[in-house]
Amino acid sequence: MVDLFIGAGLFLAGGVAAIFVNERLKAPVFFLFAAAAQFFVLTVVVATLTGGGQLVLPVYFSEPIGAAFFRLDPLAALFALVTSIGVLLTSIYSIGYMKMYSGEHAELSSYYFFLGLMAGSMLLLVTAQNAIVFMVLWEIMSISSFFLVAFENGKEEVRKASLYYFIAMQVGAAFLIAAFSWCSAVSGSLDFDSFAPVLGNYGSVSILLFVLFFIGFGTKAGFVPMHTWLPRAHPAAPTGVSALMSGVMIKTGIYGILRILLLVKIPDYRLAYGILLISLITGIYGVMNAIGQHDMKRLLAYHSIENIGIIGMGIGVGMLGLVYNNPLIAMLGFLGGLLHVVNHFTFKSVLFYGSGVVYSQTHTRSIDRLGGLGKYLPLTSVMFLIASLAITGLPLFNGFVSEFAIYLGLVRSLSSNSLSVVVAALVGFSGLAFIGAMALLCFTKVYGICFLGLPRTEYRSEPNEKESTLLVPMGILTFFMMAIGLLPWLAVLLLKNVVMQFLPTGSSDIFQAILPTFRTISIALSGFAAVFLFFFGLRALLLRKRKVEAFKTWDCGYQVGSSRLQYTGSSFAQPFLQLVSELVPQRIHVEKDPVLFPRDASLESHTQDLSERFIFRPAIRLLNRFLDAFSWIQSGRMQQYILYGLIFLVFLLIWVFGVR
Repeated sequence: MVDLFIGAGLFLAGGVAAIFVNERLKAPVFFLFAAAAQFFVLTVVVATLTGGGQLVLPVYFSEPIGAAFFRLDPLAALFALVTSIGVLLTSIYSIGYMKMYSGEHAELSSYYFFLGLMAGSMLLLVTAQNAIVFMVLWEIMSISSFFLVAFENGKEEVRKASLYYFIAMQVGAAFLIAAFSWCSAVSGSLDFDSFAPVLGNYGSVSILLFVLFFIGFGTKAGFVPMHTWLPRAHPAAPTGVSALMSGVMIKTGIYGILRILLLVKIPDYRLAYGILLISLITGIYGVMNAIGQHDMKRLLAYHSIENIGIIGMGIGVGMLGLVYNNPLIAMLGFLGGLLHVVNHFTFKSVLFYGSGVVYSQTHTRSIDRLGGLGKYLPLTSVMFLIASLAITGLPLFNGFVSEFAIYLGLVRSLSSNSLSVVVAALVGFSGLAFIGAMALLCFTKVYGICFLGLPRTEYRSEPNEKESTLLVPMGILTFFMMAIGLLPWLAVLLLKNVVMQFLPTGSSDIFQAILPTFRTISIALSGFAAVFLFFFGLRALLLRKRKVEAFKTWDCGYQVGSSRLQYTGSSFAQPFLQLVSELVPQRIHVEKDPVLFPRDASLESHTQDLSERFIFRPAIRLLNRFLDAFSWIQSGRMQQYILYGLIFLVFLLIWVFGVR
């Protein structure tokens, strides 16, 4: 357990050390500290994941905290593993990516300092078992990520996005403080274990407490309708931070929900149905909004919301299995959700890293301005394609495996004797299939528009892949995507001890019973891949001496290609957006001369988020009106402020003498 603290300390030390070296050495120094941290973190984390059990380290503080325990169990080890590897890969990526900001010495110092602070706080957060210590680490993580989002604070849109993100995190923290305070007041302790009787009494109080925890943690995770900060913060942050936030940080919200669920043991059936429904809405709403986005990183942010919904669906299925005493359904649900945590980290990080490569070479994130990048960025193109196929849940890739486990849990639920479970399973199965179809449509748009065809605008310089540090993290994660996709039973075995924490004692036989299913998947997918590679190699062998010629097919005599004849991202998505216009409304602005054949014309379309339109903007307007009613207090007159002080002193004297 001490090794984990050393690893967290090394991450923070790397951020501090980067302050005191010159600009050229900041990135390598932070990387060296991050790499050294892996020797301490991965050793203890992998041992806990594979061997089970737990490590406990008490740390003594002054009152009111007292003795605070840090516990590394398999659940904490899984999230610590993702965190540690995610920070290491981001440190490698930042070596090349942050060269764009060369000459801005102070900003680079702050970048690496807050990156190290964020990494260390996330690593310790998942082991903290004391409410106050947990909230302190939670706030350190939120504040450090706020400064990272605000890195380019010279831009007005970045300042707005970072403040929006900060306020959203504080609103979520307020719900967590309320929930922890309530539990602590009832139990008389700040230790998580003491909250178990309070959360597990199956009364209205425990349901309300769980709802408070879910809102607090769900705001960080990005569940609808608390999701609105993601599409703002991810495009604003540097790409390495965007990948870390999406692939790792938002999962701390999932970790918090799972940690509270471990204290509840067997949840109320209303909570199980509620989480399944909210997660389904989150997945569908996230992917529908993603299809209409023009900004590459904003689109990926909405897909993070979609995948949080898929993870939540796995948790909801697992909760239903616990409620109705069906360990097999519970195991499949939790297995699918936890495996999707890992899978989402891999393919979403690659997608964000790929968008960063595109931005660094073209200086734009607008999908409608891109095109033809496949010939300039071949490696990025291939890895982005693999990640796109993985996120859509297609076979051969890891996204299929985790979604298959959730599908299997939903199918098993159809045999339940409860009509409500059967209906929930049918709705969940249909919804998950719909999410997959929409994700496929969305990434067909992204990949086809950005990497295929002709460039839609003239690039400042020819894009290239000379910066290898941008490609190395993508290559490592692409390998893991393929490995989990082709050998899913190894990933399932790695998660066994984590899943078993949520199941009743004596359920290990059921886990062993499903392993042959995943071994069969491994054999089938590996066999298919082998056959494909065989025929591809045979074709290459037979044609090795043949001259390859490229020529156009008959095209009605048309000889000149033009990017104006290609689909834009907007035109590709428009037929779908018209079908869901009530859920994803659009603002379309057309500008042209009022003549029959105008020389110049332009069209812009932007989707609107219903949560912002009907919940947050009206709430902000009401708050502004309320505060405006008290604007007279701050008049700017010194005499009035002196009067406030005198009134305060009078009331203070009255209170003091009244107490005596």
